[in-house]
Amino acid sequence: MGSIQHLPYSTSDHYPLLISTDSAIIFSGNRIFHFEAWWTMEESFEGVIREVWESSLEPLIEKLKNLQIGLKKWASVNKSKNGDLKKRLTKELEALLMEERDDETMAKIIDTKIHLNMEIEKYEVYWEQRARANWL
Repeated sequence: MGSIQHLPYSTSDHYPLLISTDSAIIFSGNRIFHFEAWWTMEESFEGVIREVWESSLEPLIEKLKNLQIGLKKWASVNKSKNGDLKKRLTKELEALLMEERDDETMAKIIDTKIHLNMEIEKYEVYWEQRARANWL
């Protein structure tokens, strides 16, 4: 890793660059906050926003920072849960399709397909947003 730094220089309109290839510099991982479209498809999304927003009486800017932190944490947990849920629903659907078809099994198949399609839709929205860089 390395870094580039603009150095001040008063006798010219050009600034010299200091390019460092020091491997001791570690990327902090602080990325710009982006709203994710798939968040709106989660049932708990509105509740998380309300909970974080109402949890403090700080000024607007601080509330927005807290909301950003809260949404990042919530999204991280939900993203991993959604991957596990998609795998579980796929296995459940495979097992249901092997069973004998009666009314109860058919109802379970339909319900599982609906939930699985919703998880697949979230996944597609996630990648569509990245592919097009459609940050809202």
